[in-house]
Amino acid sequence: MNRETVVLNPRLAWREIQGRVVVISPEDSVVHELNETASFIWKHAERGRNVSEIADLLTTEFRVDAAQAQADTEGLLAVFSQKGLLAN
Repeated sequence: MNRETVVLNPRLAWREIQGRVVVISPEDSVVHELNETASFIWKHAERGRNVSEIADLLTTEFRVDAAQAQADTEGLLAVFSQKGLLAN
């Protein structure tokens, strides 16, 4: 998953409200309120970044170790995928 471009589900509606991303799944009317880290990852995925690029940015922004940033990014993207927030 390191070099894969992350593609958000195009059927979702989302907005940034006070620095946090809120995603709405219109098919099941579920609202996902993302925390600061998840919002950061979401916004960079929306900009077409791949997993490694997002992890590198996370390392700089949150001053975490590169391996931890990579694991956190991959883990969160797996959760996004399970919840149907990413394109298949």
